Amino acid sequence: MSTAVTAVACLRVAVDAEKTGLKPAVLGPFVAKFSGIYLEGKWQWPRQFAPLTYYSFLLTDPRSDELDVQELARLGDDLQIKLFGEGDDEAGKVGLLLFEGPAEAVQAFAALDDAAVSAALLDPSLLPPGGRLSRVEAAPTQTGDEPTLSPGAPVGPIWVTQQAALEDIAETATKHPMPSLDGVQGIYFTLRSVFVGDVVSSTPGSQRTHLSLVEGDEHMPADPQAFDADCLAAAAQMLAGPGPHSMLYLPICYSNIVRASQRAAYEEMLATLPPAAKGQLAAAVYDVPRDPAFTALATIRASLLKYVTNIDLRTQDPGFEVEKLAPNAVTSVTLVLPSGDQRARLAVLRRFAERLGLYRKKQIWAAVTNVRNRVELEACIAAHVPFVTGPGVCRLQTAPVGGRMQPPEALPLLAA
Repeated sequence: MSTAVTAVACLRVAVDAEKTGLKPAVLGPFVAKFSGIYLEGKWQWPRQFAPLTYYSFLLTDPRSDELDVQELARLGDDLQIKLFGEGDDEAGKVGLLLFEGPAEAVQAFAALDDAAVSAALLDPSLLPPGGRLSRVEAAPTQTGDEPTLSPGAPVGPIWVTQQAALEDIAETATKHPMPSLDGVQGIYFTLRSVFVGDVVSSTPGSQRTHLSLVEGDEHMPADPQAFDADCLAAAAQMLAGPGPHSMLYLPICYSNIVRASQRAAYEEMLATLPPAAKGQLAAAVYDVPRDPAFTALATIRASLLKYVTNIDLRTQDPGFEVEKLAPNAVTSVTLVLPSGDQRARLAVLRRFAERLGLYRKKQIWAAVTNVRNRVELEACIAAHVPFVTGPGVCRLQTAPVGGRMQPPEALPLLAA
């Protein structure tokens, strides 16, 4: 009778650090954050990953004795584009190295310093016994090439220790801000099994976890106005890219847009978006109370409909008083599922679903966000909730997914 063997490996990211224009104290945390978000989407349970340093991760897969490199291969390409852009081999290089073997050998490899790893790339006999060091080659391309493993080779300037990355981080971050991480998460239309738009997000390089309107309180911004401004800038970049474009939902803080002292700044930011793109833009107004004042809604409409086509109100209250709204007052209302255990979250979802008839009477779409898993997704579909978002529907993407067909059993859509 055979015994299952868990695959264990150390993934190390190699970067031409000098060519990024960033100091180690800035580059290290950025690589760790970007790689962690990518692995969170790709390396799912029962597989696990854990950061060892800013540039290395421990990977395990209890279902196999070898790791599937196809899901890792694109990480190097994505980091390459983020740090150096596309198409310029002289700009800099990102590579991935994978050390596989027994747990004790993997741990020994993870503890090697820069010089020891560089020496082992030249002389494999210097590696911890029982393990194999390989390089993850290119991600799949349009020609259908598959990612492969090849023997490790010298890659120039590589790893920076965590100790070095922490030195003078405050001073360095001020002089050389880390790149932001811009992304989107798809809005899924359950009645047609298609993504119809994307919620924009932008995370500053200094942020410990990514920011998002669709993943609950722990991912909400501490500075809403700065977050909203960053998302508007990210949307402008997306609109400048090749089309066609689906609907982009722009975060707008409710308490800011209804205050005259801050509303002018928001309108000034919105005015920078191309007027021709108005039909592809929507406002996702978040932190809306249970019973927003009529004057507040009038202000929101007057301020936003000059720049966007649709308005979505996001509330944490399943008893949101949609019955007090005029027909078609807004395009949609989205319930944000609360933090807490599964039973409590499903109870809130049921309370919201009981009121779907009121939304239909007002000709206002209903939606649910912060959907985290298969159970909650299926509950939304069973309750005939038209639109859903959240990590259980679509993980953070680097490019919009609106217009993409996807059967519900194939959700969540993982990181591209």
